[in-house]
Amino acid sequence: MNDLKDEVQNSALLKVIKDSLEDARDTAQKLAQVFKDNVLQLRLEQTESVLNQLTRSIEDLQNVMDFTEKLREAMQFFKDFGLPADPITNQGAGINLFKEMNNAIETKDWIMLSDLIEYELAPLLIKEDEWFGSLEEKLKAY
Repeated sequence: MNDLKDEVQNSALLKVIKDSLEDARDTAQKLAQVFKDNVLQLRLEQTESVLNQLTRSIEDLQNVMDFTEKLREAMQFFKDFGLPADPITNQGAGINLFKEMNNAIETKDWIMLSDLIEYELAPLLIKEDEWFGSLEEKLKAY
């Protein structure tokens, strides 16, 4: 009885995961572009408006990170699936980048912050999108 219950719950969970991956991909792609747009503005001026836009983008990034963490937790119910590490959390890439970004913000080094966003964060979000896509394909065959 518990096996059947687990199977039904896992099936429902799998459907939710599959349904959410398309949205996650779309969000990661859009966020990469939004950060690139933020950088264009940040390189020109560091007004309150520009910094507020950047803050909203960082909050959206936190949502992507939260989703990825929840996804990783949910995938633990599929023991034989073998979820590879995502690009942002793999080997602390995201953490190290976020520390550097935070340091640039604290020191108001807008050029460094812009470079980190343009050359490291945006490409990392594109890789995250690709990771969501490969997971989506793998789940279709599951």
